[in-house]
Amino acid sequence: MALDDSVGAPTTLAPLSDIPSLQRGLIAVSFFGFLSFATSVVLFFRLAWRLLTWGRKSGSSRVNQFVILLFNLIFADIQQSIAFLLNARWLSTNSITVGTSICWAQGWFVSTGDLASGLFTLAIAVHAFMDIVYDFRLGPRSFGAAIAGLWAFNFACAVIGVAMHPRDLYTRAGAWCWMDLKYENERLWLHYFWVILAEFGTVAIYALIWIILQRRVKAAFYTNSETALRARSAAKLIIAYPIVYVVCTLPLVKARLSSMNDKPVSFVELCVAGSMITSNGWLDVLLYTVTRADLFNSAQPADEQAGVLETFRHRPDQAFGTTTTIEANHHKHKKSLSRSGMRPSRSGFHTRSGSTEELFVPAIGNVKAETTVVVRTDNMEMDRIRQTGSEAHENENELSKDTLSLDSQSQTSRK
Repeated sequence: MALDDSVGAPTTLAPLSDIPSLQRGLIAVSFFGFLSFATSVVLFFRLAWRLLTWGRKSGSSRVNQFVILLFNLIFADIQQSIAFLLNARWLSTNSITVGTSICWAQGWFVSTGDLASGLFTLAIAVHAFMDIVYDFRLGPRSFGAAIAGLWAFNFACAVIGVAMHPRDLYTRAGAWCWMDLKYENERLWLHYFWVILAEFGTVAIYALIWIILQRRVKAAFYTNSETALRARSAAKLIIAYPIVYVVCTLPLVKARLSSMNDKPVSFVELCVAGSMITSNGWLDVLLYTVTRADLFNSAQPADEQAGVLETFRHRPDQAFGTTTTIEANHHKHKKSLSRSGMRPSRSGFHTRSGSTEELFVPAIGNVKAETTVVVRTDNMEMDRIRQTGSEAHENENELSKDTLSLDSQSQTSRK
């Protein structure tokens, strides 16, 4: 069988050692599959432990909705990574064997993992849009029903395919096992249509969020200093989410759609696309732990009502500053002053000398103004100032010595 014919044939392929490009490609796919599986499992159990400890401390089972969505996304990434780390089995046997339980399991996890990852990536985007733009979040029951509905839809698509073709749905599909190429409609309507919809939907929603945040930051929409800082941070970080998802999933979607249109696809192209899509897991872990670490690393329970912007961490160079708040209210007179003094920030990059003053004076109506001053400290400059001050002090001592010497000489001459 010619090499080009073997790519699309739904038959057992052996030995793999006769196709070096495929063998090397499957090594890469398996490696990134294991990497995603390991990192996703670690974060999954970390989140599970946090949810348990938060529940004990708060005495409530309700948790911030973003944490729940992230928990489900990581679970989807675990299923996706299992699908591709199973390629290690083909490497160990030197054969992609059709009709085995491993082949069927790989096809199942490709179907459920890819689709679930797309659904929950889109769900996080929709949740962020509704929260940031409209300050709207589903109630606990509606939110739980939405989560259950997404999983039900995900597994229903896989079950429908198996029910339609129980014997030969999952076979070798290029470099691993998945739906047979002859079932084009099932591939499209039970899988790729929804994955593509998740891709374009995620890009469109995050693009809108980015535009809205940029406009709001420029217009000083957020009067609270902390929210304003987080909005600036979110506007710069949020664009990474659709980029990561599209870069990871688009190559394989393109390759599969090309094969459905009778365009030749090589083993190298499939293995590169497989390495990319299974990297979705470890990249999600890296992305969310870097941008939202403050939320689920905290020992305190996450506030159920906390908005999406509150889940973003401050930028290191904007983490702290001095905030002065002036309020006028005709109902009362109040003046308070509090100083926090010097203390290290969480990030360890800066120190903060904070001063907050609230002043209430008689006025018509309520007036509130808030000014934020960001104070940065350059250690090198401070060292230079200290050094300069030290030199000046030494010069002053020398001048004093010279003055005393002159006075002594003057007194001697008078005698």
